[in-house]
Amino acid sequence: MTEFPKFHCCVDQKEEDYDSGIQLYFMKEYELAELIGRLIEMDEKHSEEYRKMFEFIKSLENYIITGAKANDFNFLEGIEGEKGWAMDYSILLNESRVARIAFRACRKTIEVMYYYRVMSRKEGFSERFNPENFRAFLLLRDILYKRSCDLMKK
Repeated sequence: MTEFPKFHCCVDQKEEDYDSGIQLYFMKEYELAELIGRLIEMDEKHSEEYRKMFEFIKSLENYIITGAKANDFNFLEGIEGEKGWAMDYSILLNESRVARIAFRACRKTIEVMYYYRVMSRKEGFSERFNPENFRAFLLLRDILYKRSCDLMKK
């Protein structure tokens, strides 16, 4: 092999290099969905909200790939969030496993936001990686941070 292989991208329907970023975006998105899936099981008080978050992420992936409308994320606006990082190291050392998982999901949301923004600048991807859906991740980040702080206090 003298050249690096490419893969067929379902988003732009082109042959893409493996460093195009799209696969890495989806891998980060899957990691976030996996953490939220764990929170569904571990934080029963909020399991329905986590389930809606999970379904939104799943629908957003479908939107990015097919263009089919993503689920509404307005429900996130009704959930209290918190900006900041005052408790970050306290959460990391806290004995509450669920608080640490919620904080890991918060940090994973930031990674997803980074790759989402990178993809929004690429030709062929920018239309589907739009500012409106990015806003859902901003809300999600703050909600997960607040949850991690609240769970730590238990």
